[in-house]
Amino acid sequence: MCDPVTMMTAGASILSTALNVTQQMQHAASQRGDYNYLAAQQRNEADVAESRARQAEAAGEADADKAREKASLLGGKSLARLAAQGTDLLGSPIDVLGDIAASGQADALSLRYEGMRDAWENRVQGARRQAQARYYETAAANVDPTLGIVRSLLS
Repeated sequence: MCDPVTMMTAGASILSTALNVTQQMQHAASQRGDYNYLAAQQRNEADVAESRARQAEAAGEADADKAREKASLLGGKSLARLAAQGTDLLGSPIDVLGDIAASGQADALSLRYEGMRDAWENRVQGARRQAQARYYETAAANVDPTLGIVRSLLS
Protein backbone atom coordinates (compact mmCIF):
# COMPACT_ATOMS: atom_id res chain seq x y z
CA MET A 1 0.00 0.00 0.00
CA CYS A 2 0.98 3.62 0.35
CA ASP A 3 3.38 4.92 2.84
CA PRO A 4 1.63 7.18 5.43
CA VAL A 5 4.30 9.87 5.04
CA THR A 6 3.75 9.94 1.30
CA MET A 7 0.00 10.17 1.80
CA MET A 8 0.41 13.03 4.26
CA THR A 9 2.80 14.83 1.92
CA ALA A 10 0.44 14.41 -1.02
CA GLY A 11 -2.51 15.57 1.08
CA ALA A 12 -0.59 18.63 2.26
CA SER A 13 0.41 19.41 -1.30
CA ILE A 14 -3.20 19.18 -2.50
CA LEU A 15 -4.37 21.34 0.39
CA SER A 16 -1.63 23.90 -0.31
CA THR A 17 -2.57 24.01 -3.99
CA ALA A 18 -6.25 24.49 -3.12
CA LEU A 19 -5.39 27.32 -0.76
CA ASN A 20 -3.20 28.97 -3.42
CA VAL A 21 -6.00 28.72 -5.98
CA THR A 22 -8.44 30.28 -3.50
CA GLN A 23 -5.97 33.06 -2.73
CA GLN A 24 -5.48 33.76 -6.44
CA MET A 25 -9.25 34.01 -6.93
CA GLN A 26 -9.63 36.32 -3.92
CA HIS A 27 -6.72 38.47 -5.08
CA ALA A 28 -8.26 38.81 -8.55
CA ALA A 29 -11.63 39.76 -7.06
CA SER A 30 -9.94 42.32 -4.84
CA GLN A 31 -8.05 43.80 -7.80
CA ARG A 32 -11.27 44.05 -9.82
CA GLY A 33 -12.95 45.78 -6.90
CA ASP A 34 -10.07 48.24 -6.56
CA TYR A 35 -10.12 49.09 -10.25
CA ASN A 36 -13.89 49.50 -10.28
CA TYR A 37 -13.67 51.78 -7.23
CA LEU A 38 -11.01 53.90 -8.93
CA ALA A 39 -13.15 54.09 -12.08
CA ALA A 40 -16.17 55.23 -10.07
CA GLN A 41 -14.02 57.81 -8.31
CA GLN A 42 -12.80 59.19 -11.65
CA ARG A 43 -16.35 59.33 -13.03
CA ASN A 44 -17.43 61.26 -9.94
CA GLU A 45 -14.56 63.72 -10.41
CA ALA A 46 -15.57 64.12 -14.07
CA ASP A 47 -19.11 65.00 -12.96
CA VAL A 48 -17.70 67.56 -10.52
CA ALA A 49 -15.58 69.07 -13.31
CA GLU A 50 -18.67 69.38 -15.55
CA SER A 51 -20.55 71.06 -12.71
CA ARG A 52 -17.67 73.51 -12.27
CA ALA A 53 -17.71 74.17 -16.02
CA ARG A 54 -21.41 75.07 -15.94
CA GLN A 55 -20.80 77.31 -12.91
CA ALA A 56 -17.92 79.05 -14.69
CA GLU A 57 -20.12 79.70 -17.73
CA ALA A 58 -22.91 81.08 -15.58
CA ALA A 59 -20.49 83.26 -13.60
CA GLY A 60 -18.95 84.58 -16.83
CA GLU A 61 -22.38 85.51 -18.19
CA ALA A 62 -23.36 87.16 -14.88
CA ASP A 63 -20.11 89.14 -14.78
CA ALA A 64 -20.61 90.18 -18.41
CA ASP A 65 -24.15 91.36 -17.64
CA LYS A 66 -22.84 93.35 -14.66
CA ALA A 67 -20.17 94.99 -16.85
CA ARG A 68 -22.80 95.95 -19.45
CA GLU A 69 -25.07 97.34 -16.74
CA LYS A 70 -22.20 99.32 -15.22
CA ALA A 71 -21.31 100.78 -18.63
CA SER A 72 -24.96 101.61 -19.25
CA LEU A 73 -25.22 103.41 -15.91
CA LEU A 74 -21.99 105.31 -16.56
CA GLY A 75 -23.25 106.30 -20.01
CA GLY A 76 -26.57 107.44 -18.53
CA LYS A 77 -24.81 109.50 -15.86
CA SER A 78 -22.52 111.06 -18.45
CA LEU A 79 -25.46 111.86 -20.70
CA ALA A 80 -27.31 113.46 -17.78
CA ARG A 81 -24.26 115.58 -16.88
CA LEU A 82 -23.78 116.71 -20.45
CA ALA A 83 -27.46 117.57 -20.76
CA ALA A 84 -27.42 119.40 -17.40
CA GLN A 85 -24.51 121.51 -18.61
CA GLY A 86 -26.48 122.43 -21.69
CA THR A 87 -23.99 120.69 -23.96
CA ASP A 88 -25.05 120.06 -27.51
CA LEU A 89 -25.19 116.26 -27.70
CA LEU A 90 -23.91 116.08 -31.25
CA GLY A 91 -20.29 115.43 -32.20
CA SER A 92 -17.67 114.66 -29.56
CA PRO A 93 -20.11 114.14 -26.63
CA ILE A 94 -21.74 111.35 -28.62
CA ASP A 95 -18.27 109.95 -29.29
CA VAL A 96 -17.56 109.93 -25.53
CA LEU A 97 -20.82 108.09 -24.88
CA GLY A 98 -19.96 105.63 -27.66
CA ASP A 99 -16.54 105.06 -26.14
CA ILE A 100 -18.13 104.35 -22.76
CA ALA A 101 -20.51 101.84 -24.34
CA ALA A 102 -17.69 100.20 -26.33
CA SER A 103 -15.51 99.95 -23.26
CA GLY A 104 -18.35 98.35 -21.31
CA GLN A 105 -18.98 95.87 -24.10
CA ALA A 106 -15.26 95.02 -24.28
CA ASP A 107 -15.21 94.39 -20.53
CA ALA A 108 -18.33 92.23 -20.83
CA LEU A 109 -16.83 90.16 -23.66
CA SER A 110 -13.59 89.75 -21.74
CA LEU A 111 -15.44 88.51 -18.65
CA ARG A 112 -17.58 86.19 -20.75
CA TYR A 113 -14.46 84.80 -22.47
CA GLU A 114 -12.84 84.24 -19.08
CA GLY A 115 -15.85 82.22 -17.96
CA MET A 116 -15.82 80.20 -21.18
CA ARG A 117 -12.10 79.52 -20.79
CA ASP A 118 -12.57 78.33 -17.21
CA ALA A 119 -15.44 76.11 -18.36
CA TRP A 120 -13.29 74.66 -21.14
CA GLU A 121 -10.45 73.90 -18.70
CA ASN A 122 -12.90 72.09 -16.42
CA ARG A 123 -14.32 70.10 -19.33
CA VAL A 124 -10.82 69.07 -20.43
CA GLN A 125 -10.13 67.90 -16.89
CA GLY A 126 -13.44 66.01 -16.94
CA ALA A 127 -12.53 64.33 -20.22
CA ARG A 128 -9.20 63.24 -18.71
CA ARG A 129 -11.06 61.80 -15.74
CA GLN A 130 -13.45 59.92 -18.04
CA ALA A 131 -10.50 58.46 -19.96
CA GLN A 132 -8.87 57.39 -16.70
CA ALA A 133 -12.14 55.77 -15.62
CA ARG A 134 -12.29 53.82 -18.89
CA TYR A 135 -8.71 52.67 -18.31
CA TYR A 136 -9.59 51.38 -14.84
CA GLU A 137 -12.70 49.65 -16.15
CA THR A 138 -10.63 47.93 -18.83
CA ALA A 139 -8.02 46.94 -16.25
CA ALA A 140 -10.76 45.49 -14.03
CA ALA A 141 -12.17 43.50 -16.92
CA ASN A 142 -8.71 42.15 -17.75
CA VAL A 143 -7.87 40.87 -14.27
CA ASP A 144 -7.42 37.15 -14.75
CA PRO A 145 -6.31 34.82 -11.95
CA THR A 146 -5.58 32.00 -14.41
CA LEU A 147 -1.81 32.52 -14.54
CA GLY A 148 -1.51 32.43 -10.75
CA ILE A 149 -3.71 29.35 -10.56
CA VAL A 150 -1.62 27.57 -13.21
CA ARG A 151 1.55 28.44 -11.29
CA SER A 152 0.02 27.00 -8.14
CA LEU A 153 -0.93 23.82 -9.92
CA LEU A 154 2.50 23.42 -11.50
CA SER A 155 4.35 23.97 -8.26
